[in-house]
Amino acid sequence: MVVAALAVLGSVAGCGTQATTPRPAPAGGYPHILVIMEESQGYAGTLGTCNAGAPDPYWCSLASEYASMTNWSGIEEPYSLPNYLAITGGSMQGCTNNSCLPDSITSQDLGGQLTSAGIPWTAYMESMPTACDTDLTHGADPTEYVRRHDPWVYYQDDMPPNACDVRPYPGVSSMVTTLDSTSAPDFVWITPNLCDDGHDVCTTGGENSQIDAWLSATLPSVLSSSWFAADGTVIITVDNGPLTTGVGGTVPLTVISANAQGHGNVATAGNHFGVLRSIEDAYGLPLLGAAAQASNGDLSDLIG
Repeated sequence: MVVAALAVLGSVAGCGTQATTPRPAPAGGYPHILVIMEESQGYAGTLGTCNAGAPDPYWCSLASEYASMTNWSGIEEPYSLPNYLAITGGSMQGCTNNSCLPDSITSQDLGGQLTSAGIPWTAYMESMPTACDTDLTHGADPTEYVRRHDPWVYYQDDMPPNACDVRPYPGVSSMVTTLDSTSAPDFVWITPNLCDDGHDVCTTGGENSQIDAWLSATLPSVLSSSWFAADGTVIITVDNGPLTTGVGGTVPLTVISANAQGHGNVATAGNHFGVLRSIEDAYGLPLLGAAAQASNGDLSDLIG
């Protein structure tokens, strides 16, 4: 199938950067982009079943008001890490499961690109104990941080002795204060913890209601911030879908921005490589690995 071919192509595309012409920074500065990565919930069970009894009404409302991709895919299943590496580096980096070691990937990723270009960025990890932590897990508590959901600590260009921009999530109030400050990052990534990202069942409402509760407690403040008002975009997606849907699975992906307003369901096909392509293009960065392949999709028209 096409998605399988794309996944294989992405895994062998290597870590090199394909030549493109970087776009200059806009006169008003770089766009503001926030990516939120949820876990293991396919499109059919989330935004594909938005109705009066849906467990994720807030996310459904965002999908209806802005843009909801109905034909977007993960790269690999059942493992998380390959998808996280694909969306940040344009390749699975040879990691076909979750066993790769941190601080081991020498190729450049999005974080390294942003740093080299002087574009401030921050990746927030909910329940991470210390910045750039590389422990596999933290205790048996299901709310804890796990390394496989934190792609940035696998790339050497994001780890000490280089600058560490991977930090514990401080909560929405503190984060929005940072976003509205003069030292705000232009690019932000959030990985919620194992309860809030829908990986584990932590309440009687189930995984989707947990995701929705976290989104509804977080995004209103972000969307009303001056940071978002200044050419802001929020992308919400999932690493991979249920195991029965094929390689990577069809995943929900919502784009929230002024340019995405009113689009509703969008049938354009794509995958995690296409998300990376769109972010790199927005910042005028060269396209890494499989992000350079237009067949992997492009969200550029919806950003900003």
